[in-house]
Amino acid sequence: MIISRLRPTAIAFVFLASQSLLSLCGISHCESATAADDNGRSGASKAPASDPSPSPVRVLAVGNSFTQNATRFLEPLAAASGHDLSVHRLTIGGSSLQQHAAKAKAFSVDQSDPQGLYRSGASLQETLQSEDFDFVTIQQVSFKSHDIGTYRPHANELADVIRRYSPASQLLVHQTWAYRSDDPRFSGKSPKAGEPSDQAEMYHGLTNAYRTITQELGAKRIPVGDAFFLADTDENFGYREPADFQPKSLVSPALPDATHSLHVGWNWGTADGKPQLRMDGHHANTAGEYLGACVWYECVLGVSSVGNSFRPEGMDPQYAKFLQLTAHRAVAGADDAPRPAAKRSANGQVAADPNPQQYRLAARASELDDRVKAHPKIDFLIEKGGKPQDVQNASVDTRVPSQGKLVIWLMGHNTALFDRLNSYGLHAIQVSYAKQWFGKLCRPTPRDAYARGNIRLEAATGLDFSDELDLTVPDGAAERTRQMIRWLASENPQGQWSQFLSDDGKRVRWDKVIVSGSSHGSTTAARFAKHQRVDRVVMLCGPRDQDQDWQSLPSATPANRFFGFSHVLDGGWSGDHYCRSWEMLGMHAFGPIVNVDDTDPPYSNTRRLISAADVGGDAGKAHSSVVPGRASPKNKKGEFLFEPVWRYLYTHSVDEVGAPTPEDSDCLREHVKY
Repeated sequence: MIISRLRPTAIAFVFLASQSLLSLCGISHCESATAADDNGRSGASKAPASDPSPSPVRVLAVGNSFTQNATRFLEPLAAASGHDLSVHRLTIGGSSLQQHAAKAKAFSVDQSDPQGLYRSGASLQETLQSEDFDFVTIQQVSFKSHDIGTYRPHANELADVIRRYSPASQLLVHQTWAYRSDDPRFSGKSPKAGEPSDQAEMYHGLTNAYRTITQELGAKRIPVGDAFFLADTDENFGYREPADFQPKSLVSPALPDATHSLHVGWNWGTADGKPQLRMDGHHANTAGEYLGACVWYECVLGVSSVGNSFRPEGMDPQYAKFLQLTAHRAVAGADDAPRPAAKRSANGQVAADPNPQQYRLAARASELDDRVKAHPKIDFLIEKGGKPQDVQNASVDTRVPSQGKLVIWLMGHNTALFDRLNSYGLHAIQVSYAKQWFGKLCRPTPRDAYARGNIRLEAATGLDFSDELDLTVPDGAAERTRQMIRWLASENPQGQWSQFLSDDGKRVRWDKVIVSGSSHGSTTAARFAKHQRVDRVVMLCGPRDQDQDWQSLPSATPANRFFGFSHVLDGGWSGDHYCRSWEMLGMHAFGPIVNVDDTDPPYSNTRRLISAADVGGDAGKAHSSVVPGRASPKNKKGEFLFEPVWRYLYTHSVDEVGAPTPEDSDCLREHVKY
């Protein structure tokens, strides 16, 4: 029954679910000399925490020795306040954003290329998948930090990798600091064009650059550079260069007064066995490291560092208090620093619907986003014969406890499927995207083993992956999904749709998304999940592309999150299309092929399910049988045979896996030679 028309121009409707649905519910060049790679994890003894214990916080810090400086005391600070915090570092001495981006790119091209790996033997992509990080940080090398041109496009490339492989983590940009006022960089009478002439000029230059790139990335900034400048320019605690200091007059081990210095400064080393006076105005000393850690502490934990009981051995208590207050002042004064209020709960909003029911809504993509265009070449249209071709559907049942997951369906709208998804506590959206290209492109045969996959990825993202397609971002499934969620969040707040968007609304929370489809749609779902990590992939009667090799590319989504289901009379199964794709996706590592006709859930915790249920020997019907609908077989009571299968596919824990099995020697792996 139609309850109300929410928005005529968007064809939005809300329906009450029938009672039958309820039955379904059941730095500088010196950096490279100072710090070597550190790809490991450092920790600190954990102080007793008061109940309830704070949630563990996991940080991945990508950078160089400045990252090591600023995080040296982070874990002891956290432990002193009862927080479980750990930092995993991917650092290379003297490395820039460009170097880290190049490593990620090298791995994406060739997983065996050592240039794509850190000293730990893992790539950035693999490290991002190694655990669930709450924060991932990046920084620019200090001697380039004032020049915004050196950040582009490398910061964006890194951000893209981070958000594709770890979408649940928050991206933070670590603002590094200016060199000490007496650093040799500032001693020249006429600095090179574009180079800072003193500490203040360097600070203002790097601050502008960091603020700009942070905004461009839609990230948050860790304002360590602000804290350093506040401390260095403080009337009482700021560093002051010793008057009339002559380095050549010093004899080891004597050093000039460095009271309140935040940088290493003058120090003695050896050269050819003799003492040598050196100047390091770049790296932080113990005081600078403590100040930096206090800033990080406030940004990643969302609590003040003022009053924290930890301070480095030998540090004056009053000076430690000043550094804590300075860190707090820097974070409080930075409008682009992380805020405690921005922390997300597991499932977004928790307000209950005062009138629980199933909501079914529909909206046209072209009315949600005026950038949407028609693409007649592939029959991807807005209207045809006076009828809308871009209608998108969504549904949620607020009577069922939400699992905080959204299914994005990449085929035609299927009400029966959506009813079941809602009964599992899942939200669902069917998005209008470019799927009509199949049969029109890659003709007569694909040009290479990745051509179809590239078209699928462009259809899913709107980004330029194929020269056979000419889409833009607004016409990709990903952006249309984001626009649909934004509309749903406004139109149907009872459905709590905003939990599937980032806090600023600019990105989909892919970590909460199950991407799914049947046949052609399941193949595109799998290709997208290789590119973008999602919560799960459910592939019904697919994926095909037996003449393609994209299935074996590095995957942003771990292989244990792919689930497949096919009928044995389906031509894709009998032709070895599905078994081939399933193995190339790595699904055989999580259990055998299980026939659901004679096995009960949880089907040995496998990811590969088949059925030989009676479909009258009809291969076409077999293909469609694994999706709720007229072709799907029923028992004598008129109930779908595959009810437990669908629930398993969409809700079974991804952490519960079956025993690995060898590849099937009878499954044809090479269908086409290029």
